[in-house]
Amino acid sequence: MEQVIIGKIVNTHGIKGELKVNVSTDFIEERFQKGNHLLIDDHGTMVDMTVATHRIHKGHVLVSFVDFQDINKVEKYKGCTVYAYKDETLLNDGEYYVGDLIGCEVYNRGILIGTVKDVQLYDHHDVLVVSGTQKILIPYVDAFVKNEDIVNKRIDVELIEGFYNEN
Repeated sequence: MEQVIIGKIVNTHGIKGELKVNVSTDFIEERFQKGNHLLIDDHGTMVDMTVATHRIHKGHVLVSFVDFQDINKVEKYKGCTVYAYKDETLLNDGEYYVGDLIGCEVYNRGILIGTVKDVQLYDHHDVLVVSGTQKILIPYVDAFVKNEDIVNKRIDVELIEGFYNEN
């Protein structure tokens, strides 16, 4: 089953095994619901965890897992990425997961300039990492992104002069 990134563990919180997660999902309540299975990428090994508790604290999700409610058992997960199983039922018509952008060909005014290799998630807007003859970072905002066809893996942009070297 396909997985999607839902956040990154930035720290522990208290001594009862809570992990502070910087989330990158719009479905916080659904993803961190008690009993749900989440995956933690522990340096290349996916660890399946069952949510015991979660709450919001100062803009982050604090989550604890069944059988891991002790700081000594979870401290090693600081810096790890948290995944959930992809669930299309959470999306409305026309919506897609950020990860679906990876692999899309990017065209600037009809000319292929590269392929999306990564999406960097920031508070204000996301950034497409496009790789072609050069690496281009494109803010994922309406000013630049004019059309998205995720099914056909195509994104059309209009970049301003000097944004990248066209030679």
